[in-house]
Amino acid sequence: MLWLARQPGETIAERAGDRQRLQAVVREENFNTLENRVLLSYARLAAEIAHDYVQRHQRSDSARVHQVRTYDERCGRLARDLRALGVQVASPDVTPNFVLQSNWHYQQVWAAWHELLRRHRALDELWRWQARSWEELSALATIVAVQSIPGAQPVALSAIVFRDEQERGCWIDHVNPIAVFFLQRQQAVLEIAYRQFSRATRLAAFGAAIWLRVGRPDRQDDLGRWAIWPLWSADGGLEPGETHEVSALLAQGRGENLLGGITLRPTGRGLPAQRITNGKVSCLTLGTAGQLLADGISNLREVILRQVLGEHA
Repeated sequence: MLWLARQPGETIAERAGDRQRLQAVVREENFNTLENRVLLSYARLAAEIAHDYVQRHQRSDSARVHQVRTYDERCGRLARDLRALGVQVASPDVTPNFVLQSNWHYQQVWAAWHELLRRHRALDELWRWQARSWEELSALATIVAVQSIPGAQPVALSAIVFRDEQERGCWIDHVNPIAVFFLQRQQAVLEIAYRQFSRATRLAAFGAAIWLRVGRPDRQDDLGRWAIWPLWSADGGLEPGETHEVSALLAQGRGENLLGGITLRPTGRGLPAQRITNGKVSCLTLGTAGQLLADGISNLREVILRQVLGEHA
């Protein structure tokens, strides 16, 4: 328009000159549109999650694993093609344009992308609060370990509600005691509490997130308490000399009827679930999934059965 305004003449025909030609807008093909950037972002995230799923199920030959592997390859190929066309990754806080809101296919991409983003935020929060998440996993594993003892009968179980979002690293809501079991063979009552004591109590000073309390059906008082310390470590594995350190700590709890202690650590890379017992202290490693988790729960069950309940059998 500026060029046309500078040409001599009063009408458009006069301004077009002898050749009767005008300059026009030149349209250049550009694939780096917002909808393609969102598509690239989704493809990258989807390929990453699909690849992780396939890696965790390498030994499986199910149809689902084959489908996820195929989807991983397609998403990876799509991401490479979009990159080759000059498409860049979209920012997570972008505002959807008309195409993303009105086109049905792009609507599905937009919704799926935001679902994957929410999943990544949840994983980021888990990483930030991994020690607290490890405590919650250990508490649930303790319940499963006690429940798997032959003759164990649940007397009271707290409703466990999983939050949609974490609150200071906590993903579950419950009331204490979180579980109470009657052990028929041992004629004992075992109470499990998770984060029960306030800072004002002396037992809170021991810093144990999980407490076991043993009692008898025919007695009002408890027979003793056992502390369980879930200790997170990125490297995993048992710590040398930990049993002696915990034994020294237990000596401070004689007045509180503290009988023994258990530490739960994640399994080390490439190592099986391990267990070391020294007197009234046991140190165990626990996997987060699969066979390592099952083996860790089995070891924890044996410790509870032989040590915690063995003294009162």
